[in-house]
Amino acid sequence: MPVLDNVKRASLQVLVLALASTAAVQTWRLHGAQLEAAEARTQQATQQAEGERLARVASETNRQLERQYREQVSEIETRAQADLAQSRVAVDRARDAGQRLQRELAAYVERQRRACADSTSVGNGSAKLGNADLLAELFRRADARAGELAAIADEARIRGLACEASYDAVKNAGDQPAEVHTSP
Repeated sequence: MPVLDNVKRASLQVLVLALASTAAVQTWRLHGAQLEAAEARTQQATQQAEGERLARVASETNRQLERQYREQVSEIETRAQADLAQSRVAVDRARDAGQRLQRELAAYVERQRRACADSTSVGNGSAKLGNADLLAELFRRADARAGELAAIADEARIRGLACEASYDAVKNAGDQPAEVHTSP
């Protein structure tokens, strides 16, 4: 039996050594897995912080671009409003000149009426005077309508140029809004 006891003792020692080595290997593996997990958490936190930083930079860049675009468009709008005001002044001057011409024409027609009334051939003069009245009225209406159309065309042109300038200012700014790339 002493041999059997020795075999049992040796088997038990081998079993304990196998269990101890298995426990040591598993402990070493667990420690390695814990280190990898900690490294992955650190890397994830670093990437998240970098992504947040890039998002803040992109957001600020986009805010600055938007502010720049708004300032440019505001400046263009201010110039357009000044041009519209000048156009309206020019329209008023043209209207005043047209009214002055209408008064001069009315005065001329009235002088012609008096001259015809004073002349001996009243029949022939009144026909010419009627034609002059008709032409004067047609001229007045045509001039008034031409003034209206010119004012509309001037305003449309100024607004169109301002729109084009605003579009070009934003389109040709050269800086595109910043994009955020958070993937590695």
